[in-house]
Amino acid sequence: MKKTYLLLLIFFLASCSSSNNDTPLPDNNGNNNDGTPVLVTKVITSGETSTYSYNGSKLFQIINITKGNVTTFTYTNDLITQSETIGPNPQTNQYTYDTDKRLIKLIASGVSFGTSWSLESDYTYKPNNRVEIKFYKKFTPPLQRRRGSVSAVLNTDGSLSSWNGSFDRTLNDNPGVIATSKLKTVEYDTKNSPFKNITGYLKIIDLENKNGSSHNTLNYDHMINYEYLPAPTVEAERTAFKSDFEYNTSAYPIKETRTTYANYKGSPTTINISTFEYNHL
Repeated sequence: MKKTYLLLLIFFLASCSSSNNDTPLPDNNGNNNDGTPVLVTKVITSGETSTYSYNGSKLFQIINITKGNVTTFTYTNDLITQSETIGPNPQTNQYTYDTDKRLIKLIASGVSFGTSWSLESDYTYKPNNRVEIKFYKKFTPPLQRRRGSVSAVLNTDGSLSSWNGSFDRTLNDNPGVIATSKLKTVEYDTKNSPFKNITGYLKIIDLENKNGSSHNTLNYDHMINYEYLPAPTVEAERTAFKSDFEYNTSAYPIKETRTTYANYKGSPTTINISTFEYNHL
């Protein structure tokens, strides 16, 4: 069950990386098509294939061919206000923004492996590039509730830098777990994220895949310390990965090799390879 504690704010979209070789021409966004942005069209991760379709630069649909999931996106002007996934694990996300076009609320619900869940997250922006995220998540059956908050630091471009947080979990109204979490400073490259030109995509920040950055994540390291009640047993869990990229001549990734570390000792546990295809490239 510990692994599920990492899913406090996650809503599915995609992972970070993509591209194909090209010869850039002047003033055409580096993709040999005047005024047309580079958009990722296919991601293959460890044999699992997802395709992306658009209305202009607005994301219309992601189809996970391997799993049979279809995610459709709704916009209000240039902001993503809803995503709906149909398939084996259905899910709906609704996003609300303030007048500065910053995400201030996420309401999500779905079914995962036979368990229904709902999530509400509220974002409050503070001085000095900080944002507080308060969340409440519920699962049935059995009845589980998780409530907590994250104090996150943003980079000057609005992307996620680090956070400290805490949460508690109750099972059938009985106290069970309290925890603290810490995300070390996220390291990015200076290249182009495959998702940087998708309208509204960088406005969404969650735990891992959506970090608000137009660059690619090189190092991500998140530690959770659990205290189980009533017995004062403390355990730690680390979720971390390191990514190496291959880029095309327009500085978009065409291949990502991600090594994921799943325990506090830092020994590699999995290696996943993703490849990326784009329009026009």
